[in-house]
Amino acid sequence: MRRALYLFIIHALLLITVEASAEDKGSCPVIRVEAQPLPNLNIPRSGHSAFMVNGEVTVVGGHTSGFVLTPTAEYFKDGRWYLLQTVYPHDGGFYVPLKTGKVMLAGGFKENLGIGQSFEVEMYDPVAHRFGGFGCLDQKRASAAALELDSGRVFIAGNWYADDWMELFDGHNRFNYLKPIRQARCLPHLLRTSDGDVMMVGYLNNRGQQLDTIVIERMKGEPIKAPLFDTWHLLHIEMPINSEDFFIGDKAKGDYAYLLPVRNKDGQVAIAEVHDTVFSLLPTDCPVPTKGQWGDVYYYTPFFADRPHQRGYVVGCDSTGRQYALCVDYAKRPARLTLYHTDPLTETSALTIPVMLDDGNLMLTGIKPCVEYNFNFTPTAQVWLLPFNSANGSAPAESMSGWLWGLLALAIVATILLLFYYWKHRQTGAQAVEPAATMANEELMARISRVMEEQQPYLNCKLRLSDLAALLDVHPNDISSCINTLKGCSFSTFINGYRIDHAKQMLAQEPDKKIANIAIESGFASEQTFHTNFKQTTGMTPRQWLSQNTESTKES
Repeated sequence: MRRALYLFIIHALLLITVEASAEDKGSCPVIRVEAQPLPNLNIPRSGHSAFMVNGEVTVVGGHTSGFVLTPTAEYFKDGRWYLLQTVYPHDGGFYVPLKTGKVMLAGGFKENLGIGQSFEVEMYDPVAHRFGGFGCLDQKRASAAALELDSGRVFIAGNWYADDWMELFDGHNRFNYLKPIRQARCLPHLLRTSDGDVMMVGYLNNRGQQLDTIVIERMKGEPIKAPLFDTWHLLHIEMPINSEDFFIGDKAKGDYAYLLPVRNKDGQVAIAEVHDTVFSLLPTDCPVPTKGQWGDVYYYTPFFADRPHQRGYVVGCDSTGRQYALCVDYAKRPARLTLYHTDPLTETSALTIPVMLDDGNLMLTGIKPCVEYNFNFTPTAQVWLLPFNSANGSAPAESMSGWLWGLLALAIVATILLLFYYWKHRQTGAQAVEPAATMANEELMARISRVMEEQQPYLNCKLRLSDLAALLDVHPNDISSCINTLKGCSFSTFINGYRIDHAKQMLAQEPDKKIANIAIESGFASEQTFHTNFKQTTGMTPRQWLSQNTESTKES
């Protein structure tokens, strides 16, 4: 009898393995990555520039709470952020890392609320951590882009709600008009070619409207068209764009190649590959996933190349607050795709400005929740690390090939047989001993529940996992694991459960109170977020719940 059972289990597992392997073929692996919270920025910001220079992540300018310009910068060193004063704010400005090791920063909105454009230019010395104003653009600009040429000059184009033309910085202190532009646009992609020319590619005009026909303008030659853009267009990106981020070629060999995320009219996303003036789709082993387990995935960044590992990432988000990173192993043909996702980092969809670190990991700076229409007024100081590579430079986990599936099946069979063996021995009368881990989780959950009931930290809409961990003096991972194990949900869902219960009490006690006030006083960041979570939990809107419970009270 036992032998027949063993044979049945083995046969079933092998069958499942073969089917799983067949189903996996052609689909994009989806893998959870543990986002690690890093120390917050000193100033909540959005619209800033973020880059690696001198081995340090540096964020510059942008606007802070209330959509107010901030003439500040910060650099990350030894586990903390150091605040610096800039000469100008550069909210929606552009930056150019130079061969000298310095970084030129210029342009941006002139006033709070993203109004106007500026001429202002300054240079950042990352060794001295010092900013100095030195020049004036030929044209006042916001949402522009720039790149350094071999000569040390800097090519500049792009603008927002103002005229646009090409200009050159001479490498010293002068900015000069170069030539007119037929299609004014904002946040253009500037791509060098092997003959020393520069192509200017954009999807939106200088008022943020989609261009019907995309013309590729050039610094030297005449404008050209790429057949690819008859079907595909560049992603809508609202962050400073620097071509070094998505460069995958070899300048020493004169190979100028780039990767650009594109989208068609049906919403399908793909990766475009550019070699000189040739634009084509990068062949991939599976389609780019645009829908996940929790809803649609919205990609919102350019491509960030990890050149030492010959792969790169396009960052996205969904409505649950999860961040995604589409990994593209571009050196392979077809390129292998892997979709990584985090647990919810906010209560709603959120945008951020990523930075590719020297070790190939991504840092997310200044999470900007997309709550209603005022997300530009409520940036946060949050910083997260997406650790794709270990300290020894190992690559992200790859999808399993057939032989690995076979090994996994054998391991599962062996595990089941061992479990069956131990189970048989436990039937002899040995007392089952509750695992110490379970006891530890139950003790921790009791502490969590006590803090939640006595101190009500959930009433703070900005409560984070690290904040609760500080109250309990435990590691955040212990809390996350405990909640997941005993409650079967994420930290965010657990906290929102308390907020919903609190809101129910307020609804019952103060039925005439405005829903918006109840939402905020219960710990939700907005009325919209409250409505969404309340209906997911109860199956009813707050008013429907109140009406039903009021009727139940009258009947009783």
